Amino acid sequence: MEILNEIWSSLRRNKLRTVLTGFAVSWGLFMIIALLGAGNGLLNAMMNNSGDVLTNVIVVWPGYRSIPYDGMKEYSSMKLDIGDIDYTATRFSDVVEDVTARIVYSDTVSFGKESVSVTMSGIAPLTFKIQGQKLLAGRFLNELDLKEKRRTMVVYSNTAESLLGDDPEYTKLLGKYVNVSGHMYQVVGIIEKEESMGGESDVFIPITTMSAVRSGWTWFSNLSFSFHGLETDEDNDRFEDEYKRAMNARHRAAPEDKRTFYVHNTMSGNMQMKKAVKIMQLALWILGIFTLLSGIVGVSNIMLITVKERIQEFGVRKALGATPWAIMKLIVVESVLVTAVFGLLGMLMGLGANYLMDITIGHSPIDVGFTQIYMFKNPGVDMSIAFEAVILIAVAGTIAGLIPAVKASRVRPVEALRKD
Repeated sequence: MEILNEIWSSLRRNKLRTVLTGFAVSWGLFMIIALLGAGNGLLNAMMNNSGDVLTNVIVVWPGYRSIPYDGMKEYSSMKLDIGDIDYTATRFSDVVEDVTARIVYSDTVSFGKESVSVTMSGIAPLTFKIQGQKLLAGRFLNELDLKEKRRTMVVYSNTAESLLGDDPEYTKLLGKYVNVSGHMYQVVGIIEKEESMGGESDVFIPITTMSAVRSGWTWFSNLSFSFHGLETDEDNDRFEDEYKRAMNARHRAAPEDKRTFYVHNTMSGNMQMKKAVKIMQLALWILGIFTLLSGIVGVSNIMLITVKERIQEFGVRKALGATPWAIMKLIVVESVLVTAVFGLLGMLMGLGANYLMDITIGHSPIDVGFTQIYMFKNPGVDMSIAFEAVILIAVAGTIAGLIPAVKASRVRPVEALRKD
């Protein structure tokens, strides 16, 4: 308790020095927590904007032959058919899990006096997972819809509003029947509004139903499948190349032709995003640590100045019987207390900055024309990390105080008393 009284007395006599020392420490903690919080907000926004999308899916679109091959002309169109589903599932059974396809055509949906031009999409339930659709009411299409070729439909909320005469209560359409070219479909689900650049709205029905209604329709707009076991960029690149070559062989195209099928691999994009996230986190930690180090250096410098200013005091203490350890302990404890207290203050300021970011821009999406995205989402750091940073600065304060403490403990009383 006596040492604390001595330290408090010293701090009160040197208010400016104490404030400057504390500011250096608080600023370092504030910056590292605020930077990490902002970085986490950016990363959370990236994850939120990507939606609840499957990260192990490949989507395939047909292209065209850029090389004449096996009697097929250059620039002739490629087509995906029903056989490609079974071929993909069996030929690559060691990697492929579920396979689905999509048929798309334009039509008009009517309900009462209202009608909307739409893009009809015949799909399987996996498509909703691939696209990361958000269900607002009802349900998605399911396997029973597919198996029984039910005339069920899922629509976007803006489509439902239009069919209800711009009635914002889009849920009123749930369970109702709509007319598509003389065929009645029951609306079983409504998904989150999508504002597309083209102005059309998709409606989704089972792909088996679409094939039955549009007899003779055998071509798919795209083919999608989930997979497993491809953990690296090299694995994914090798599989994509093998898949394209196999599909080229099936559709009588040159093995080396790269324009026959276009492949979008969500796993590759996800891995690139994870790399970007790791780089960003590392950069934020490095920046924060260097900021913290600047505060620690400031503490060390100010403690050296303190020792120089109090050299006569330490000489008198030693002349009166104070041991070198007692002098060292006084300096080190003062350094630890200053860094810990002001470090805690900096931590609270950093958490306050994260909270301010959260309530201002953390819940404010930006409209980019066709959708809304977040720049920040739930910015902040884990409390354990915040307290670890305070402990780190306290340890650093101990180390920063050791050099001036050793210097003070070696002061000879005679030399100290001769100092001006």
